[in-house]
Amino acid sequence: MRYLWLCLSLIILGCSNQVNLKSDLQQSISEITQENNSVYSVGYADLNGDGLDDALVFLKGMHWCGSGGCTLMVFKNLGDNYQFISDASITSTPISVAKTKNNGWNDLIVWYRGSGLVLMTFDGNKYPLNPSVESPASESQIIGSRLVLE
Repeated sequence: MRYLWLCLSLIILGCSNQVNLKSDLQQSISEITQENNSVYSVGYADLNGDGLDDALVFLKGMHWCGSGGCTLMVFKNLGDNYQFISDASITSTPISVAKTKNNGWNDLIVWYRGSGLVLMTFDGNKYPLNPSVESPASESQIIGSRLVLE
């Protein structure tokens, strides 16, 4: 009851919308993974400059991880639900958002076991499927980035 009162009193700030968005993200993840109980970590950042925090989902578990790393998924926040944008295999944490952009989306910096911190750039539709062929992130990109998943 107390929570309901708090949400009602803060409805202008979108309290109820935040609760719905988290369940919508879970539903979006389940639709893509075809699993009801995926284990993952999530970080949020406005990747496309629309004022809404998009979701970076780092999947864990034997179906999503191997010796090279795990799967990272990116979901665009549409305001009332999440849209799957892309996934990348063999990534590891830390995962950061760079200040640099390509095609209107911030670059991502992910750890790849074979190369260290690499830059993942948006091609207009998606981020790369695999960080193993991406260029190392520069020192200035790393220093100016914001950590979203440890």
